[in-house]
Amino acid sequence: MVNVLAVSDFLRDFFLILLATPFILLWGCALWDLITSHRHHGLGIVGWMLVILVVPIIGPMIYFAARKPTSHEIDEKYLADRELQRAAASRPVGGPGLGPY
Repeated sequence: MVNVLAVSDFLRDFFLILLATPFILLWGCALWDLITSHRHHGLGIVGWMLVILVVPIIGPMIYFAARKPTSHEIDEKYLADRELQRAAASRPVGGPGLGPY
């Protein structure tokens, strides 16, 4: 006979891990970006760490929304936008409406 309590504990723990893992990764990525980027110094780093650690789910989201992009990120976005414009210009316009246009 299977202990129903053990199965429910397993499922509870399994779904808890599935729910907690993305938030832990978001928290870790925010701390890693804060520490490795050289945008903040001294009290700025301490302040952002407090925001990220004290407000565990919303703090990293606030950090990523408020941080300024690096020049490399700006260049990548510009090149991606130019590629989308080039791809859109090379697509045919109009057509009979019967195919994947």
